Order: sequence, then structure tokens, then C-alpha cells
Amino acid sequence: MTLSRPTVTRGLHGLVAAQPSSSVLRSWERCSTMGALLHADPNPMPTPELNERREQHARILETASPELDTLAGMVTRAHGVVLLADPTGVILQEAGSTDFLRKAERVALRPGVSWAESIRGTNAIGTALHDGAAVRVHGNEHFLRCNRILSCHAAPILSPRGEIMGVLDISSEASSLQDYALGLAQICARQIGNRLLDTADGRLHRLVFQRQPSLLDSSERAILLLQDEQIVGANEAALQLLGSDWGLLHGSITAWIEGWSGLGESPKQILSHAGVPLVATLKHGRSPAARPLAAPTAARAAKPEQVRPVCREPTQYDLGYEAEGSLRRAVDALDAGLAVLLQGETGVGKEVFARQLHACSGYRSGPFVAVNCGALPESLIEAELFGYEGGAFTGARREGSLGRLREAHGGVLFLDEIGDMPLVLQTRLLRALQEREVQPLGSNKRIPVDFALLSATNQDLATMLEQGAFRSDLFYRLQDYRVFLSPLRQRPDLRKFLLQEFERLGGLERAMSLSDAALDALARHAWPGNYREMRGILRSLLFLKPAGSLLQAADLPPELRRPPLAALAKAEALPILAKRLPARAAEAPARSLRELNSQLIVRVLGECGNNISHAAGVLGIHRSTLHRYLARHQDMRAGLPKVE
Repeated sequence: MTLSRPTVTRGLHGLVAAQPSSSVLRSWERCSTMGALLHADPNPMPTPELNERREQHARILETASPELDTLAGMVTRAHGVVLLADPTGVILQEAGSTDFLRKAERVALRPGVSWAESIRGTNAIGTALHDGAAVRVHGNEHFLRCNRILSCHAAPILSPRGEIMGVLDISSEASSLQDYALGLAQICARQIGNRLLDTADGRLHRLVFQRQPSLLDSSERAILLLQDEQIVGANEAALQLLGSDWGLLHGSITAWIEGWSGLGESPKQILSHAGVPLVATLKHGRSPAARPLAAPTAARAAKPEQVRPVCREPTQYDLGYEAEGSLRRAVDALDAGLAVLLQGETGVGKEVFARQLHACSGYRSGPFVAVNCGALPESLIEAELFGYEGGAFTGARREGSLGRLREAHGGVLFLDEIGDMPLVLQTRLLRALQEREVQPLGSNKRIPVDFALLSATNQDLATMLEQGAFRSDLFYRLQDYRVFLSPLRQRPDLRKFLLQEFERLGGLERAMSLSDAALDALARHAWPGNYREMRGILRSLLFLKPAGSLLQAADLPPELRRPPLAALAKAEALPILAKRLPARAAEAPARSLRELNSQLIVRVLGECGNNISHAAGVLGIHRSTLHRYLARHQDMRAGLPKVE
């Protein structure tokens, strides 16, 4: 096929360069195969979606703010605009000439519109993103005829890891070609990238160098981020001076620069590995994560600690608007003496909710005593709950034990995983709750107790009643007021919340960002472990990736990059509720809820190689719960291979 090159004309669209650049020609070759996929009149994304995207890229917007303000004043006088686009080409911000902004809107050059090359053809933003390099696209060089009224100059903004964080674009009418615009866009993009390095994790060391002292404070300064002796961040100026590429990351600084260990904040002479004389300064990161650097030849007593993201466990975190409303009503119920039952899948924050409920209630001055009924050995549950006298049984402490119910006197008793309590203990617990008296093991005395009662479970207690696995009288005693905590995947603001948690757990401090693809994958995940799983995954991403990284979908754990059957099963934790059934259940319609449960368990056990521990984790239940379920349904176990 013969490719038609851009027409070089003088006329309505102004003077076009005599010969389009090679990047423009390559772009035309790509766009000529796209045809109908290109959009001459795209619709901007809705305002809420645009605001969410701006929040996602809040760091680059904030970092670029000084350059945007400066450029806005300059381009206004030249009847142009300055634009900032995200790594996918969506315009996030615009500023400049009001008159030209109105003209630009006619061709959708406005916030909320993607100018990716695959959507808008050859254009400065999209082509700069594709090539990872600055580019000018003037007049007739635009692939789509409607865009040929524009003269656009764009430069990518790079992270300390070399990833594209955004694109800075200066645009005006094609009738006025501004020769300085591309160079100005490049200078400002470098300044923004340097500021990303300067504001990255404060615990990292910053090595700044150049050939001349006067350039150490300029946009041309070379910067390396160091974690102890390892290079973990850089800018393009550093790569050029050292004659390297981004492959130097994770390498030792000693392989590239001699005499670095003696540097301080005052400029000193050093040599590159190639013997090039340089002037450099070294700013040490703050303690304790980054310690003053020792000389490369100094002996070390121990392996240096790695810089870790600060992931503080909050005393309270956002469980959503629904939970906030439920909390207020639950406080009223608890203060009125009602027993409150919390229901929801594993990891939805039942204990977090319970602790918040205690802190807001009239019992806040008393103790909060949590008991995990599913984690206690059956032989010890009675002693743990009711206490015992000294010498009541073999191994008992000489001084005895109060028991958890007596410890909760004057406060709140929280019975977590109440559905895992054995039937024989349910009778004794019911008596203690009704009579508000406790008889310790080995004692003939009954001791009065007074506490508010909170319980929680991830099981369907109503189904357990039908199966005879839970006492009906205890069930009705526990549920004076019920609260259902929705799973994470049902949050209407899930994307926004995931982004906020990522930033709060360390992303903001470490100057790390999530790409659209990564955030989409996180939001698409079923989150069977809910908030607990989410926080664990976000922490691992923050810990395993260097500061300044733009995380891509490929950086996520495998289970988040593809939706396997196991993920589907995990999302429907036992027991299956009738309102949420796995899509694949239709392959073999079940005749009852029990049969549907059984089908799911068999499928998950098969995927897990009949490993009970693994299958229980996938289903989001305790291993003992799965053992008891299988014990109650011998017909299921008979059809399975031997499991551990």
C-alpha cells in the first residue's frame, strides 16, 4: 500500500514545515491502518469521572502547578493554551487564552477528552505518549482534517523510574507557528520531572551533579536517588552525563561515580566512571530509614536496611457511607441494652466497626474484650469464656483466670466468628447471657456480670439454624439489632477509595502512582478478603516497588490480572446467599441451597488440589469451619479424594 504523506501547503492552516519529522511520518503510517477507529468529534467524559481521574493524578497536577501557572501567562499573550494530559492522553487541565480556548473546544481540545493517538490520530499529545519523546505537530501534519487548525508542541513528563507520568502541551492556532514552544514545553516538563525527584520519598539520598556549578540549580541538573548505595531513581540529564539508560537503576552508585561518599551539601569535584570531571552535592535522606552513607570501602557489620513505605495501621478507617449510618443506629441500639449482631463476609471490617461502636457508645470508658470463637480450641473455649479456679484442670494456672466474660464487666464483649462456636458451648453461653452470671470452672459460685454484647459472623446463621448447627434460642438472643456490612466490591466509590487508600498507606509519601490499567484491575477484582485483602495487596505493592514508580497492571499479583475460577469462588464466601450466585452455577443448576454450596466447595477443593487449608482460604472461611461442614455432609466427603 502506498502511504499518502501529509500535504505541505500554504493557506488557511498556515505554513507547514517543509518536511515533516520522522516521528510524524511514523505516526501517519500507524494511523492509516486505524480508519474508522479514529474519532473526529469525541465526547468528553462526564464531570464526576473527570474529577475522579484528576484525583487519581493529583500528584502530577500539584507538582506541575507552578509551570502551568507560568506558562498560562506566557501563552495567553501569544493567543495559545497550555494543557496537561495524563499517561493515557486524557486532558486533565487547561489554561491560557480565553479566545483560543473557545476555538479549541470546537475540536475537543478540552479537559475530559482523550488525545491518545489511537483515538485522535497524529497529534502532539498522543504521538509524544507513543514515542516517549517531545514532538511538534503543526497544521496539516495532524492526521484528522478537523485538527489541522492547531499547532501543538508536547513533551512527556517522566517519573524517577522513567515512566511517563503525563504530557505537557502548548497549543495555538496553526496560522501562528511559535518556534520556541517545543523547547519551552521540554524545559517545563524537565522541571516538573525534577520536582518529582525532589519531592520523592524523603528518606532517600539525592545526588545532584553537572559539569559546571552554575547548572546545579537549573533544569539541566542531573539527579540520582539513592537507597544506601543503590540507584533507585534518576532523570534524563543524569543518564546523558553518565552515558547510560534506565538500566542503571538498581545498580550501585560506585560503578558510575567516583568519590561520591565524601560529598555533602556544598559542591565538590568528582569523576564519572568514564573519567569526566563533574561538580556534585549530596543531600542525605532523613533517619531512620536512610542513614548517612559510609564509604564504599568501609566494612559493614550487617546488611543495610531497605527503605520501607510507612504503612500506619489506622485506629479508624473509612468503611463507607452506609457503614457510617449503620454505626449511628447501632450506637443507639447498644446504649439501649440491645444485643448487636454484625454480619458480612470475611475482611469487611466487622471488628473495626465493633471497636468504633464501642468508642462511640456509653460503654467507651469500659473495656473492649474481643473473643475469636473460631480460633479457640474446643477444649479451651469454656475456660477462656467463663474462667476457672486455680487447679481446676491439668495445666491450669495456680491463681486461676477471670475469663473473658468477667473481663468485659462494665464494657463491651465482642464475640467474633460466633457461628464457629460448638453447640455444647452455645448452651452455657446462652445461660450466662440470659442470667448475667458466670460460674467459673471448678467453682460453685455464680458471679454477676454486666456488659454490652456484640457478636459477628461471616456465616448465614439462618441456614445454620435449618441445618441444626446453631441454637435458635441463642440466635434470637444475639440479634436484637442486626447490621450487615457490605463487601468492598459493592462500594459505589470503589475506584476513588482504592486510590485514597493507596496514597494514605504510603503512595503519597513515596511519590508512587497507579496507572489507569492498574486501577481498573484493582477496581475489577472481586476482593473476597475485602478490606483486609485490599490493604495487604496495596502494602505489598508499596513495599516491593521503588519510590516514584508508576505502577502498571503487570505489577499486580497474578490473581488481580485475570479473573480465575478461584477468584469467583472467593468472592462468594460460604455460605452462598441466594441474592449473589456464581455465574457458572448455571452450568449445573442446583436443586437446593445446600446442593449449591456443595457444588462450590467441590469446585474450589478441586482447584486447590483437595487441600483443606488452601480451599478454606479461597472460600474466606476458617479451616475448622470447612472441616465441620464436610463432617456434617458425609455425602460430599465420600465423593472427594482423600484431603489433608
